[in-house]
Amino acid sequence: METTKAERKVDGQLGFEPQLTLTEQIADHLGAEIIAGRLAPASRIQELKVAGELGVSRGSVREALLILESRHLIEIIPRRGAVVSSMESNEIADFCEVFAQMQSLCFGKLAGLERPDLSRLTEAIEEMARAVREADTAAVLEARKAFLLASLPPLDNFYLSAVLKGLIPAGLRMEHLVSRHPSYDARDTLRYHQALLDAIDGGEFERVEELVRAYHARERKLAAGCVGANGTR
Repeated sequence: METTKAERKVDGQLGFEPQLTLTEQIADHLGAEIIAGRLAPASRIQELKVAGELGVSRGSVREALLILESRHLIEIIPRRGAVVSSMESNEIADFCEVFAQMQSLCFGKLAGLERPDLSRLTEAIEEMARAVREADTAAVLEARKAFLLASLPPLDNFYLSAVLKGLIPAGLRMEHLVSRHPSYDARDTLRYHQALLDAIDGGEFERVEELVRAYHARERKLAAGCVGANGTR
């Protein structure tokens, strides 16, 4: 991974690039490994090893781990260091409950707005449909992430946006797990998001809540099935 300079001359003046840029790149790289399941639950992330593999400083890795902790992908344990968060059945149930409630609140508020701009949500669904046609599960899940993120700007609610953004990486990790279940069908994900968009556009609060609740109940069931079958922790 190529490092960025702390400062750079632009038109004869000094322009400063925060070290956070590199830190976020490291966090995104490690996060992708966790989300895809290549870094297993309960496995330890060794700062020196990561720094050596990516060609970055140990301090940058340490800062990246703090970001991953805020994204609920790892736990930093005293005298043990950074450990990938576990995914047991009870933790999946707790997460699905909170994630579903936060999305119900978000989409419900969006449905209550007068003529909200839903163009970016529509674009995410179009990308999801393309990914479904091409049987690209990873792209389907990325389009779901884009749908969630696109729902936040119209709300102009800092706290709700901050909470959901913090939960989305863990949600994406769970969905990657769900996608490995034999009963998973990406077309169901597409149909859900299309129905959800229609309910938001129509201002149907109860329908929004019903859809979100049903979708996450199924996600919870499939994720728990994967954990039970594979012994994932």
